[in-house]
Order: sequence, then structure tokens, then C-alpha cells
Amino acid sequence: MAVQPPAAPSPSPQTAAAIPPPAKSKGCLGCGMGCGGCLLVIVIVAALLLGSGYFFLVAQAQAGVASPAALLVFSTPVDVGKNDSGYKPAASGQSLDAGSSVRTGDTGRATIQFPDGTLTRLSPGTTVTVQAAQLTNGGQLKSATLLQKIGRTLSVVQHLTGGSNFSVGGHSVSAEVRGTEFEVLVRGDGSNLIKVFDGTVKVSGKTTVALTKGQEIDADKNGTLSAPRTIRPDRQDPYQLVAQCENAVSGGGNSAGSMQVSAGDNLATGQTAESDYHSGGGIVSVALCYPGSFMTMSVTDPNGVVHGSRQSGSPVVGHIDGPPGLWRAIVSAVNVPGGEPWAVAWSTNAVCSGEKVDTGTNVREILSNAQLSSGLANSGSTGITIQVQGVSSNSARIYYYSNLGGVEVSWTIDFYAATPNLGAVLTQVSVKGINVTTQVVSKLTSYGDSISSIPTDYIVDRVYSCVGPEGNAMVIEGHR
Repeated sequence: MAVQPPAAPSPSPQTAAAIPPPAKSKGCLGCGMGCGGCLLVIVIVAALLLGSGYFFLVAQAQAGVASPAALLVFSTPVDVGKNDSGYKPAASGQSLDAGSSVRTGDTGRATIQFPDGTLTRLSPGTTVTVQAAQLTNGGQLKSATLLQKIGRTLSVVQHLTGGSNFSVGGHSVSAEVRGTEFEVLVRGDGSNLIKVFDGTVKVSGKTTVALTKGQEIDADKNGTLSAPRTIRPDRQDPYQLVAQCENAVSGGGNSAGSMQVSAGDNLATGQTAESDYHSGGGIVSVALCYPGSFMTMSVTDPNGVVHGSRQSGSPVVGHIDGPPGLWRAIVSAVNVPGGEPWAVAWSTNAVCSGEKVDTGTNVREILSNAQLSSGLANSGSTGITIQVQGVSSNSARIYYYSNLGGVEVSWTIDFYAATPNLGAVLTQVSVKGINVTTQVVSKLTSYGDSISSIPTDYIVDRVYSCVGPEGNAMVIEGHR
């Protein structure tokens, strides 16, 4: 991308609503967050397990644990209610459980983020209720069911274990998947449209049809399915553009966990829109996608240098080497009569290793298995194992095991971005081989939301896990 002056912004450019920063904390024992932060989870779990005989008395094995989700608000209005009633204005990072309903207004955009990294994006004018969600003891999503009353959603589902499922129910039809990316549109007349961008989706109405990548299907209000067909171009669908832009910045050494996508429903001639990205460093890849007509993009790096696009077709892609900090893309509608949707995707080639980055405004923290092992060895601890397990572009799983004095204890926690906070869900606890997850989770829940939504001294943008030269690692990226 060449350097050129940025496009002149419109009087009221489109942009995501700013998320208010969390209260500052001083950190605790090098944790990088307040003493009420990451240590709180560990200390309370240890106290409950080792300091109370209650949990040793009654325990029963279970197939999974109830999974809260986090609501991320990108633009308002977004409201949260219970079973599609009693709506109140939502806050980003708010916890959602079974029965929670999310409603976006005409300009509202939000995402429902599950602890394993699975997420569902909500377009304006959408209403979705979380009917059920469970995690396996290993921290993967066991089952989740969403009821979509109206509007448009895009779900990105992490690969599920055997017997697990994720489903979105529309009007007289449902879509069930096991690791895929798909869109559900529920129209005002009760008809539905399902599109599959990756993987396989089983669509059930009066009949059942398996859709594969690149296919779509209609369902009328009575659940009668059309024949599957190739996805048709739709100049009003932002999620087709999201999928296109995700592909444009994937691969080539880029970290899947660093990806971030912004989208808008309508940008007309003379208007501009803004997309911000807080990079932890490395080569930044950015792509603009639009259905036709003519849009341009200019990108300002943290040093204030402006990089302008010279491409004239979608996707417009750039790869720019620059420092950690705030990157800003301005999308300009040059010739777009009537307006069209747009999408901007970002990612970096940040490696899965290295020291903590903290510029005062941008933060990137890495916790690798090698660091955990070294820390335990340096402390003289024996009989204890702490590991980052698995790989996910939207979450990280920490496993703990100890055998101290003949008492075996293990637990698993899923960490994810509950922006502005760090989300944490305890998915498995066992003592002497006895599963006590239900009792511990119930006790933790009684302490309030601070247990599952951990404040830090910066806004958490992304949490992911990867494999690097020091083994599996957990990465947290954020900004102040």
C-alpha cells in the first residue's frame, strides 16, 4: 500500500461505539492485573478445594457444566432481557446464561462469545435468546442452543468433540453444526435463509438437508425447505463480506488469534466509516471488502503515517510493517449509489512467543508452558503441573494438577475475551478422582460476576492459544 493523504471524513462517520475503559488497578505479584483479578480465581478455587471438607463429602460425575457467555457490544442500542422480555440497556462484557435474550436496535451490533471461542455475531434489528449452553469437563463446548426470533446472525463454531452440537433455531427451522461458519437470516414474514461459509450444517424443517461450504437454502414460514444452491451474491449481506475478508488476511504466517473484523450495513457515496485495531506488533494485514461499486481505504499506523489503497476491486488488501499501537482504517464510499455494506478484517504475524509488550497504551501478554514449568521449578514446587492445553483462535485453556500429601487435585479453566474484562469459566474440578465441579461452580457463582469476569488494568481485545517454540501458550492482547 502506498502512502497518500487520508480520505476526508464525513460529518458523521460510522464507527463502533467506544467501550469505556475499566478501572485501573496496580497489579499483584507480577500478574499484570489486580489482586482481585487472575489470582482471585486461583485463590478461591484452592480455598474451596483444600479449606473445606464439604466438597469431599458429596460429589457426582457430570457430563458437562453450565456455560456462561459474554456479550460484546460494538455499537448501540443493544439490550439484554430474560426470555425475550424485560429488556434493559446492555454493557459490554456482561455475562449471559440460559434464558438471556439479546436485542439489537437499528444501529446496534453485538457478539455473543462462548468460553471455548465459539461466537455469534448479531446484525442490527436482531433478537436472539440463549436457550442452553454447556461445556465439557475438558473445556470444549458440549452443546449450545440459540433461538433467533428475527434478524441476521453469523456463527463461528469451534471444532466440537464427539456427541457435541451447536444449533440456531429460526422460525420453523433449525441449523445444527459441529465446527463451521454459517449465517442465519430470519425475515419479518417468518421465512429463513441459511448460508454456509465453511464446514457442514444440518438444516431441519419439514425435511432435513445437509449443506456444505458455499451453499445456501431457503425455508418458508412453515418450515418447507427449498433445494440447496450455490450462495447467491447479495449486495445487502455484510456477512458474505466478513467471510471474504477473513480469508484475505488468513494464512501467510498470520496468527488466527490476532484476527479482528468490523462490518457495517450501509455506506453511501460521500460517507466514510472507521475501523480501529490495536496491534501487539508485527506485520499488520488489513482487508476491505465490499459488494461492488467503488470504495477505498486509507490506513494510519501508530506513527501517524498514512497508507492509502490503490486497488479498485474487492478485497482491497495491504500488509504493513509497524510498531504496536492503534491502527485506524478509514473506508470511503467513492461511488456507491444507495449505499452498500462493507467489512474490514485485520490480523498480524505476531509469533507465539516473546516477552510482554506494554507501550503504555497497548499490551500483549504471553504465558507459555515453558514459562509455567520454569516458574514452578524456580519456586521449588514439586508434584504440581500447570499447562496451557489445546489451540484456539478465541480462547485459552489452563489445566492444573497436583499431588500434595497424597491428595490429587485437578482443575481446568477456559479464558476468553469478555471485553473489557478477561472472562474465566471453571469447567472441571476433581479431588482424589472425584468430580466436584458442580459444587465448586455453584459456590463460586454465589460470589458474583467478578469471578467469571476478571477486571484488568487494560481493555482485553483478544484471548487465544497457540503453539510456539516454548510449547503451547496463552496470549492476551489489549489496550488502555
